[in-house]
Amino acid sequence: MLEVGSGGYNAELLAHVVGPAGRVVTVDVDPYVVHRTQRLCAEAGSGQVTAVLGDGGLGAPGHVPAQGFDGVVITHNAADVAPAWREQLREGARLVVPLEMGGYTRSLTLVRRGDVLHCEHWTYCGFVRDRGAAARTAPVLPLADGEVTVRWEDGEPGDTAGLEEALRGPRRELTTGLVVRGTFNFETLQVYAATTLPGFCRLTAREGSALVAQQDAAAMLSDGSLAYLTYRKVKDSTDPADRLTEFFIHAYGPAAEEVAERFAECVRVWDREVRESGYPPMTVHPAATIDDQLPPGDVLDKPSARLVFQWPGRTPGGALSLSAAEGQRA
Repeated sequence: MLEVGSGGYNAELLAHVVGPAGRVVTVDVDPYVVHRTQRLCAEAGSGQVTAVLGDGGLGAPGHVPAQGFDGVVITHNAADVAPAWREQLREGARLVVPLEMGGYTRSLTLVRRGDVLHCEHWTYCGFVRDRGAAARTAPVLPLADGEVTVRWEDGEPGDTAGLEEALRGPRRELTTGLVVRGTFNFETLQVYAATTLPGFCRLTAREGSALVAQQDAAAMLSDGSLAYLTYRKVKDSTDPADRLTEFFIHAYGPAAEEVAERFAECVRVWDREVRESGYPPMTVHPAATIDDQLPPGDVLDKPSARLVFQWPGRTPGGALSLSAAEGQRA
């Protein structure tokens, strides 16, 4: 097993899982962490853990078994799927990685089949971010004297011309028609919007902001206009099961009405087609894979990988990659 991100405790648990004949290689970029891991594993006494100093994005060169690792576990948030993780993984074996998609982290269980990784399980999660060479700082743009900040967790920043003026104008409010009862799980909506909406971004706002009702919100930019997803209580109750919440789109700018409607339709399609079906089939392909060699679906491009999502209700082959869609609109 390969563990990327050390500490010692988890490596010893993995050693217990692989059994007496197994071996665990754990890699970390921090010399202090590696030294501590070596000391703690020596105290634990399994003798099956090798702690290596290095950038986990490169895997563990020099420690890879002849057929590849039988499993790879990443213990930090990853903005990308490093080629080494796939290349050092045995055919048919599993990579578990907390992957950021639009800034939303899900732990994915990916199975290697040739050069393609096939997702077989999703889990909501969050960890510390990568500190290696592949670490990414999301581009941000403060607006309205810092009251609102736009950030792009994937891809390049969108066209923000006119947004300052837009935020000084009126706000368009549009209901999505989605009213939910009690405690409501919309984790798939976050990833659905991040991977199907061209111009997707995230907003953060100061507490008490008069411009943005959420301190962190899914958003989209288009035609000098900004729209974001929010909600409001339409019925309160001492019993959480009796509370009702309605999802709204707030939008600013000359195309506010159109952009709000596009975001609202995204929510409606998700409610109709995705909400009860869970996460979609998803595959991870090398970055050099051309469009014609990808399966139908919505494409999210990373520096080292192309992710293809086969969401229900989407037209096969009709969805552009986020980067391609942005380029066509430009």
